[in-house]
Amino acid sequence: MLKSFKKKSPQAKTGIIAFIVVMAVLISYVLYSNLKPEPPVEYEIAEAGYGTITDYLDVNGVVESGVTEDLLAIEGVVVEEVFVNVGDSVKKGDKLATFNVSGAATYLNDAKKAYDKALGEYNDAVSTSNTNSKRKAEIATEVERVSKEIAAKQSEIDALNKELEGVTTETAPIPDEQINQIAMQMVANGSNLMQVKAFKEAAKTVEVPVVDSASSEKQQELLTKNLELAQLNAELSALYAEDATTIVSDESVTKALKSVADTKKAEYDRIKSAYDKMASGWVAENNGIVTQVNIKPGESFVPVKEATSSSVDIASLLGDSVDEETMSLISSLMGGSSTPMGTGIKLESYDDMIVSVTVGKSDLLKTKVGMEAVITSLGTEYKGEVVYVSATASESSGGLDIGSIAGSLMGTGSGAQGAVVKVKIHNPDEKIVIGFDVDIKIILDTYENVLKVPVESVVYDSGTYSVFVFDEEEGTVTKRTVTKGSLDDTSYEIVDGLIEGELVVKSPDPKMEDGTKVAKKNA
Repeated sequence: MLKSFKKKSPQAKTGIIAFIVVMAVLISYVLYSNLKPEPPVEYEIAEAGYGTITDYLDVNGVVESGVTEDLLAIEGVVVEEVFVNVGDSVKKGDKLATFNVSGAATYLNDAKKAYDKALGEYNDAVSTSNTNSKRKAEIATEVERVSKEIAAKQSEIDALNKELEGVTTETAPIPDEQINQIAMQMVANGSNLMQVKAFKEAAKTVEVPVVDSASSEKQQELLTKNLELAQLNAELSALYAEDATTIVSDESVTKALKSVADTKKAEYDRIKSAYDKMASGWVAENNGIVTQVNIKPGESFVPVKEATSSSVDIASLLGDSVDEETMSLISSLMGGSSTPMGTGIKLESYDDMIVSVTVGKSDLLKTKVGMEAVITSLGTEYKGEVVYVSATASESSGGLDIGSIAGSLMGTGSGAQGAVVKVKIHNPDEKIVIGFDVDIKIILDTYENVLKVPVESVVYDSGTYSVFVFDEEEGTVTKRTVTKGSLDDTSYEIVDGLIEGELVVKSPDPKMEDGTKVAKKNA
């Protein structure tokens, strides 16, 4: 082959050499492409360091007015002027409407009379009950005294009877003149007719020994003591009779009468407040927007819907032990038609805006009144504060939160049940619009000087949390289990498993193994 090559012309020799060189280069390139090592995958690398983590609850809700002015008008008032329409913005102190209130005076007077009557009945019941309670205590003391005197008097009579045993067995009723004489003395001493009558009836049943000359003194003494005993028994019977007729009102009755009086006062105060406001003309009490106008100039007001008045469930207060007379009294006090009232103008305040959201059970336990919040609307952030946390669950109002979404995905949700939390917005402006939804972050806690890494560096697998630690000199990673703590938008707190300054891979491939080569991506 070499002799054949030598015989070639110079041009042929040059072409062959060029061909050989090209083929050698091509073969070398193919071999290099197939056999060269794959370059390591590039990842962003983060350094574990100390800082602050803010734990918050991310929710969404609709803006509401924290203060609603519901200006009530009484049926029969004549509207003179109306200065606003639905949708108008008003400032505190602006005139809204004026009225002629003479047509509502009757309702106000009737409400005052009903209240005065209910209050009078309650005060009378309390006074009577207090007087009777005092007399009950006095009667009990007197009964105890008279009972002791009766026992002592009976002992004296028994002793005399024993002394007179064998003297005579003949007995006779107490003479009427003696009974009448003692009765007259009882009247003179202040005894009432009931006591005197009881004494006479008791005395006529007493049999005393017939007096004879041999023991007249003892028998006379026995007669006197029997008369005294009859008098004491009569006094005791009268006390028992008085006690039975001295009625102390049941606590449930006075409680019911008090509730009726309170209800009538609330009704009167409500009507008087509406009457006084209309008499002086309606003015806005807050800056806000008019959302309802149900009155027209020159027309007598007729409410669209009668305002609901408060009521008392008398049956639940009284139970089954109250007599018909008392029940009839309370029913009559509660009776009468309610004053027809309705909304004339409604304002939603701009000065006091809130956002109501619904949170799940676990989030509710962490949320407290007074916590700070950040509200975002149309790209602007506003400071806020939690002003209300419900103690009971309710149907979801449509607000969304991360916890409830995660719970539903993981099968730990509680259906549509949630608890209402209200957040007040500080210093709202035109970008906070009633009826619009906003994003809220309720700051649950702030953790200072904690070791943290980016949230995307932490991998969850089979109940454990891990990070891939990057060895910058070797260009390799090592998977390491860590214990996480609090978290916020960007960072996890690492309680155990890392030290300050160690490097971790951001958004690692969970399938990486120890020793995997990686490259640090340039920022």
